[in-house]
Amino acid sequence: MPNSPDDSVRAMGVLCDEIKAAMARGDLPADAVTDLKKAIDETRTRVWTSMEAARSGDPTWVQEFWLHRAAEICRSIVQRLERGELDPRSERAGDLRAAAERLARSLDPKRGAGGARGRPS
Repeated sequence: MPNSPDDSVRAMGVLCDEIKAAMARGDLPADAVTDLKKAIDETRTRVWTSMEAARSGDPTWVQEFWLHRAAEICRSIVQRLERGELDPRSERAGDLRAAAERLARSLDPKRGAGGARGRPS
């Protein structure tokens, strides 16, 4: 495991070169690339939010960022569904529907603040 931020950056550079070479050889299946992209996106977002939260000094900043980002994603999904770019009958759409219903119940003010807080997903 790298010991410093510089070591981490160097290690990520080496990993990126290895991935690029594997993709060029055709050794990396499409599913693996998709999973890798998701992991990179999640890592990038977490690092960015940590940096911004530390810089802002506002303890609610991370919470507000995640809620804002989630709302953006929801709006984007609705737009894509309305344009017919996503299939509402797909298995993943069913997973999303269930998660959205649970989220809506958790955000319902009648249930009290943080209705599902502390319970794992």
